Amino acid sequence: MALPADGPFAGLKLVDSDSHYSEPYDLWTSRAPAKYRDIVPQVRTGPDGKLRWWLGERPLYMAGGGSFVDRSGQKRPMHRIDITQGMSWDEIHVASYDAKARLEILDKMGIWAQIVYPNTMGFAAYALIQDLDRDTSTAVVSIFNDAIAEWQAEGEGRLFPMAVLPFWDIQASVAEAQRVKRMGLRGITMAGNPHVGGLPDLGQPDWEPLYEALTDLGLPINIHVGSTNTTSEDNFKTAWPSLEKRAIKPVNSVQMELNNSKFISNLVVSDVLLKYPDLKWVSVESGIGWIPYVLERIDYEYREQFPGDPEPTRPPAFEMFRKSIYGTFWFEHAGPTMLLDYLGADNVMWETDFPHPTCLYPSPVERSAVAMKDVDPASVRKIMQDNAVKLYNLPLGDG
Repeated sequence: MALPADGPFAGLKLVDSDSHYSEPYDLWTSRAPAKYRDIVPQVRTGPDGKLRWWLGERPLYMAGGGSFVDRSGQKRPMHRIDITQGMSWDEIHVASYDAKARLEILDKMGIWAQIVYPNTMGFAAYALIQDLDRDTSTAVVSIFNDAIAEWQAEGEGRLFPMAVLPFWDIQASVAEAQRVKRMGLRGITMAGNPHVGGLPDLGQPDWEPLYEALTDLGLPINIHVGSTNTTSEDNFKTAWPSLEKRAIKPVNSVQMELNNSKFISNLVVSDVLLKYPDLKWVSVESGIGWIPYVLERIDYEYREQFPGDPEPTRPPAFEMFRKSIYGTFWFEHAGPTMLLDYLGADNVMWETDFPHPTCLYPSPVERSAVAMKDVDPASVRKIMQDNAVKLYNLPLGDG
């Protein structure tokens, strides 16, 4: 593909650090052994007449795969589509699920590579899958990882989907992490609040075998917004019922994205980053503008000195963040232009969110070039290319 020839991104191989894969309807049923075929995620019409993904008798996710870019290449406004169903499979852009079509659209947008996250296997799917027996839940996970490893191979060194783990079973997660590493996958995605669903919190020793394995394997942990192991829909109900339809989604989006402040707040005052300094974490599709406030808030109260209190021995939250955590942004202007002195350009990555409702499509490069026109070239290079290349060990010199 041709690299950007002018502007702030000239000569860079742009890496989109958050995009999505719409799982084909037969991803699991076509691969599952007969004993699992009726249990694994599948699409069917529910009692309300809507086509959805199901796990047994429990609904998972809209059947349109979260794509709001239609087959003609137009981005549909979310407020005109029934979010409980989404667009139909026949309407969504082929690049939502086909690797070759994805490469074609990347070429049109001027993007070299994408980090790719699941749809059906994200969000509340974890909460339901962990309720299955261990053999079945592990099979659901491994089938998905097999499929995306094949998809990555079709992506000609430019598409890099993140693996999922059966994190409710630590030993099985360690084994699966080792397996996906052998398959060439470059990171894992999981929930940031497992304790809400009855598992140990991420600071408890139960997770240490997984942290050790991921450190040794060089696989970062990606916490994508909305990816939880609880089926609570509170984050999608914060908008006032009296608001016009068009306003509801942005209000709910703010709360869903700020939800990632919970795992970052806990992480920077836990022992995890001290024990595993080489393990990297990413707050995905959550923006960066709020992160300095969160870190300052933690440091203000945690490090406030009172007579007779011992001095804190833990490093400041900003230092912990800069050593081990990344944030991603897409629509923001204030974050990348005003807050890099606080966050550090080494800890920020760019994304487009293709093909989700809030994606920058059809002109992500042009829109972000405007936002970053006054950012120094060294920082631009890190944010748009180098940070993701280093974190995910991407083959920058190839292709």
